[in-house]
Amino acid sequence: MANYTTQLNNLKNAQKKAAVADLQNTRNTALSNLQAEQQQNAANYAAQRNTANAQNRLSARNFQEYLANTGRANSGLGAQASMQYNNNLNTSMNNIYGAENAALADIARRRTDAQNAYSSGLASANANIEANYIQNLLKQQQQDWENKMALKQFNESVRQFNKNYDLQKKSFSSGSGGGRTYSGSRGYRSGGSGINLTGGNVQDTNREAVANVTNAITNAAKLTNNAINKIGSQNAATQKAAKVGQRYVKQVKDKKGNVVSQLWMKTKDGKDYRVA
Repeated sequence: MANYTTQLNNLKNAQKKAAVADLQNTRNTALSNLQAEQQQNAANYAAQRNTANAQNRLSARNFQEYLANTGRANSGLGAQASMQYNNNLNTSMNNIYGAENAALADIARRRTDAQNAYSSGLASANANIEANYIQNLLKQQQQDWENKMALKQFNESVRQFNKNYDLQKKSFSSGSGGGRTYSGSRGYRSGGSGINLTGGNVQDTNREAVANVTNAITNAAKLTNNAINKIGSQNAATQKAAKVGQRYVKQVKDKKGNVVSQLWMKTKDGKDYRVA
């Protein structure tokens, strides 16, 4: 369990780093695009101001030439026209500056949105990663408990059988029998608990003990198979849920028969490989 917890912590930290990197990349790209847009806007609005100035000067000069050609250069029309052209230029400039300020405000708003999206995205990603970590940890604790209970039931069935068999053996040793006998040897052992049936003369009346042996072995096999099948189902579900390039936890049995957890990488071609 300690090794599995370490692996889960490593996986959690790796997922958090990946989430931070993705969110930072998205934020930085957005900020870079906004900076480029702001610079482009500054150039565009400067060009608009230059164009407005040039057009205003050209119009004023053309009007002055018109007055000169018509002999009215010194009339009051020139002064009035000059005032009008200045007013028109001020209006154009105000419109251009207003549009530029609105564009700058929009860029500032989107820049703030990009920062907020990074912060909220990071909080959401961390929350999901922590939730998955706790869920996986609880699932492993449940699996460990189930495996422990299965082993406990198995050992209890072995102990009970040995107890019954010893009682039957003593009974047959002290009693008299007239039935047909069976000879041979048969034994079963599991871990530190022992079911040892050895040789001798097993009378017909001892068939119940033999049946108990069979039932104990059958029940133990069922418990073991159920545990193995459940592990297999969990592994298949975990692998299916993982995305390509994502790590996932896989439970396997080691050479000693103990259930251990391993960290695997999901691949596109289905040839997943172990990473820890």
